[in-house]
Amino acid sequence: MLNVYRASAGSGKTFRLTKDYIHLLFRHQGENLHRHILAVTFTNKATEEMKSRILKELFALAQGQPSNYRKSLMEEYGRNEAEVNLKAKQILVSLLYDYSSFAVSTIDSFFQQVIRSFAREMGINGAYNLEMENDAKTTRYFLKLLTICFSTYQKMKTNCYWIG
Repeated sequence: MLNVYRASAGSGKTFRLTKDYIHLLFRHQGENLHRHILAVTFTNKATEEMKSRILKELFALAQGQPSNYRKSLMEEYGRNEAEVNLKAKQILVSLLYDYSSFAVSTIDSFFQQVIRSFAREMGINGAYNLEMENDAKTTRYFLKLLTICFSTYQKMKTNCYWIG
């Protein structure tokens, strides 16, 4: 599943992305579900805000404190408040113990990881420098590359979710 949200500042993107991320964590059973979710944003500030909001909301849910996400979790997954609290606590503990795999990153840092991982296969020196131009053509190529990477990854791993 690939969700792409385009919206202006102050339109509730972080709220929506956080909701989607938390719902994905609630959707499946097991530990370390965050390892199968990649959330991508444009800026470091948005990345930090989203990570912080996810942790804050999971903590609030786990403690039984007020949360804007509780009602939708209870409705969508047929759980009562105590069950949502328990599941949120389990998710939060799992995420904190494996924090390095909590993948909320900027688009450029994600692609840097991908390129560096396959530098040898691509015939690129691992110590390369990346320069970006900011124009419409670059954006089109980026979206095309993102689509190719996503479809290739889906063929390799069917249980992966992207938010961004």
